[in-house]
Amino acid sequence: MRRTAGISHIHPLQTIMLAQGSGENISIYGGLARTGAARASRLSLPLYAPDPSNGWVPGWKSGASGCMLQRNTRVFMHALPHNVVSPLTVSVGEDSMRYALFDLQREAMRPMTALLAVAEDWARSPVYPLSDTPVGRFQAAWFESLGRLMRTYPKQSWVYPDVQVGDELCPVHRSIIRRKPFGNLIRFRREGLPKDAPRVLFVAAMSGHYATLSKETFQEFLPDHEVYVTDWVDARQVPLSAGKFGFEEYVTYVIEFLQVTGPDTHVVGLCQAAVPALVATSVMSRDGDAARPKTLTLVAGPVDIRVNPNQMLNRAQNLSVKRLKQAAIYRVPSRFPGAGRRVYPGALQIMGFMSLNVKLHAQKHLEFFRNVYKGREDEAQKHREFYNEYFAMMDTSADFYLETLQRVFMDQHLPKGLMQYKGQTVTCEPIVDVPLLTMEGADDNMVNVGQTAAAVDLCENLPNRLKEAYVQQGVGHYGIFSGSLYRAEVAPKIKSFQKRHAAPRDETALARSRKRAASS
Repeated sequence: MRRTAGISHIHPLQTIMLAQGSGENISIYGGLARTGAARASRLSLPLYAPDPSNGWVPGWKSGASGCMLQRNTRVFMHALPHNVVSPLTVSVGEDSMRYALFDLQREAMRPMTALLAVAEDWARSPVYPLSDTPVGRFQAAWFESLGRLMRTYPKQSWVYPDVQVGDELCPVHRSIIRRKPFGNLIRFRREGLPKDAPRVLFVAAMSGHYATLSKETFQEFLPDHEVYVTDWVDARQVPLSAGKFGFEEYVTYVIEFLQVTGPDTHVVGLCQAAVPALVATSVMSRDGDAARPKTLTLVAGPVDIRVNPNQMLNRAQNLSVKRLKQAAIYRVPSRFPGAGRRVYPGALQIMGFMSLNVKLHAQKHLEFFRNVYKGREDEAQKHREFYNEYFAMMDTSADFYLETLQRVFMDQHLPKGLMQYKGQTVTCEPIVDVPLLTMEGADDNMVNVGQTAAAVDLCENLPNRLKEAYVQQGVGHYGIFSGSLYRAEVAPKIKSFQKRHAAPRDETALARSRKRAASS
């Protein structure tokens, strides 16, 4: 049976029940209508035909495009201008359709954001008679604020300014040392850096943001360190042929990257990356790998969220993996290189982040509006730079997302002695000669004080002189990675710790530990 759904007065994010019966061929129309009349343009969607062996098989139909939808499929979309037709294509399955229609919604916002940008430019133009009046400034602030909330943000640049060393300005060069499907090992080295300068590998979190979010974190080490960073790739850009990427694959990447950088490389695990960085250190210590970290610093990482529990633990206890798969895991549509890959979309992740601090983010955006209106450009520019990065999101592999939830947040595998890597149980007992520093923010409401420092107790065979827990007063979760206190106190603390433990290590402690493990 063929049925046409003429839809009028579509509101953004309105849920539309397109099909009540399975296997109906629906032509979808979208747009705004006048007085209920169906004056709307068609959305370009593929036609699906059922196939007994493969489920859904896409096939194109010219003109009035349609799609086969399963029973009670929910579709979210924005109204499109009458002359806009989306170049959308969709992969197999209902979860592909959800992502594709979500992507359509995002693309449909582009004409509106472009229009707001034009309006903002006009409100600031000297040609506009009201540009230098309270009315004109209000309009400019309103158009920019609204446009920024609707915009899709790409990955930000890795470009660093020249580094001041004494009286000289030294350019910073970036190079990709190792390319892998889900992440690259990149190196930053300033001109004139001594060949024997200390090396540090920053293991960036894979929690929706690009590694560029921590660009300021890395910048403080550029004058006197050779800096390496794990630059994770948007999962929707990774073909299915690249295979699975879960928690253990993440640990393998960290180990391989350390083997590339070589012995005596300091490691800093940022936020969620603290746990896989600790696991990698344990595995390398167990195996007697010479490339194991020279020192290990864990910054605001959820090593054991049972310590000083907060909102995150409460949420984790109420999570259902089955429900998460249904609600949060989408399949990448066919217009992306990673077509068919299961991912946790970045847009859902940013909503999750912001839900933890809704009031704070609302205040920040209201403050930005006021700064633009009052002409306080320096303050407004700081807001732009931060949120340009904060809103730039990448999709995460569904395997890594779900496995991290289970191993770190729901079941706390590492502190409970349940962590597995390639079929073997991993604990922190093999870590006997890798100095450990944990860094926490006193006002952090995402990873509470004590949850990162739990690593100190887990490394029970590490001498007390080689481990330290530090709490930075006056900073929250992001303040421990960036800002004035990070530059003045946190970064110098990490450098000092690394410098104190820069001497060649005594290999006998690890040899004795491995001998005991072999005999037990």
